[in-house]
Parts: sequence; C-alpha cells; structure tokens
Amino acid sequence: MLKGLLLKESLNALHVLDTQRVTKTETWQIQNAAANQPSVWTAISFEADESQADALAETLSQSLKPTGWFIDASTEASVYVIFPKKVFKYTRGDEAQRAIAKQYGLSLDIPEKQLDWDE
Repeated sequence: MLKGLLLKESLNALHVLDTQRVTKTETWQIQNAAANQPSVWTAISFEADESQADALAETLSQSLKPTGWFIDASTEASVYVIFPKKVFKYTRGDEAQRAIAKQYGLSLDIPEKQLDWDE
C-alpha cells in the first residue's frame, strides 16, 4: 500500500485527487509558510495500491505548482518525495538519497523546516 500526504493548495488541478483514496483531511494554520504559500493549508492523507505507486508519483509530480511544494508518500520498502516534474524514490533509511532529495527541495525555495517527511 502506498500512503502519503499532500497539500490541496500545492495542486494545479484537483482532479488528481480522483486517482487515490482520501483517508483524512485536516486544515492546518502554518507559521513557517514561505512567501509564495498561504498561511492555511488543507492536508490530505491518501492511499493507493502499491502497484500504482510509480505511476501515481509521476501523475502527482505533473500536478504540482511549479515552486515551493512537494508531496511525500511511502510503501513498506520505498519512500517517494515528489516535486514538480521530478520524483525521488529511494529505499527507506537511505540517508544519502534523502539528503539529495532535500537539497533538490531547497533549490525550489522550499523552507528547510518543511522538508521533514517521515520514513
């Protein structure tokens, strides 16, 4: 099973939500929003079949606004860090690959405090 979290405000088009099961929706007041981000976010937890993980990651990547956002998701074995037009997939616990994904996120002006996905 692929499980992840995305922010509604990060999406260019909401139809991408039709490709996964929404398991929880919350509204968050954000203290560390970047200049190009709103101060209230709608956090959407989702699930999808593991067999669809790679394809869904690519679809989500194409659906993100161009700067300041990412989506994280994982299966039992792999972590997906999804940026606009780029997906990092690595084995859980691979600190070197995690660092590479984090550096890429920083290059997109995502605040370092926001680059804190779970594994």
